[in-house]
Amino acid sequence: MKIRIVSLLMAAAVVLAQTPLAFGQSPTGNWSAVQAMGTDERLIIKQKDGKTIEGRMIEANDANLTISRNGKVMNISRADIQQIHHSTGKAKKAKWSAIGAAIGAGAGAGIGAIKYSPESDDSEIYIVGGLLIGIGAGALTGLAIGASRRKRTLIYQAP
Repeated sequence: MKIRIVSLLMAAAVVLAQTPLAFGQSPTGNWSAVQAMGTDERLIIKQKDGKTIEGRMIEANDANLTISRNGKVMNISRADIQQIHHSTGKAKKAKWSAIGAAIGAGAGAGIGAIKYSPESDDSEIYIVGGLLIGIGAGALTGLAIGASRRKRTLIYQAP
């Protein structure tokens, strides 16, 4: 009986903890928010068929959204759009690359230190090699993460 009560209390706590998130997002079916966007704003459009398109806003009328993608003008029917996010902020590639390089350096040096043996003459090369490989792999991973980190705001969701 006690397990049942504890389980119910935990389930209620999880539901209550998620309630502010659900109310805070408030997806909207208001197309006027899309029409009010300024020219050259970065938009991420998720279509009803599951495809995601990223481009710059040109204009929106009652039936279509026109964006610029890779230098080409693209018209998307409003009926085909599931969600539109407004992407703001600048990608912090250098910051994330430095963080990744530091983590990679520590991990690489640690792995190299495991292979180090005082009885062997050339074993310190493992530490240096692990350090260099870790820095490179970490920096590349951090660069990829930093390039994708921008703030996204949901401005439209199809009813």
